[in-house]
Amino acid sequence: MKASTLFTAVAALVLSGSAFAADAPAASTAVSAAAASSLSVPAVTISQSTSRSRADVSAEAVEFVKNYKTAFAIQLEQYKN
Repeated sequence: MKASTLFTAVAALVLSGSAFAADAPAASTAVSAAAASSLSVPAVTISQSTSRSRADVSAEAVEFVKNYKTAFAIQLEQYKN
């Protein structure tokens, strides 16, 4: 009995690992969710985040570089005043 439970747990981990590595295809996700529910382990679903686009991040980085001052430059400004 314990060997079959161990085998089921290992199979669930392998399926969930391969689903994560393959960018979570639907069939593998369904199998890993079914295996997780039979083991009383919470299933993890990975969805696309609704974060900022690459263009937004790039624009923010460019703006940061334009306004960036080194620690030495900040200290020089403090000594001038």
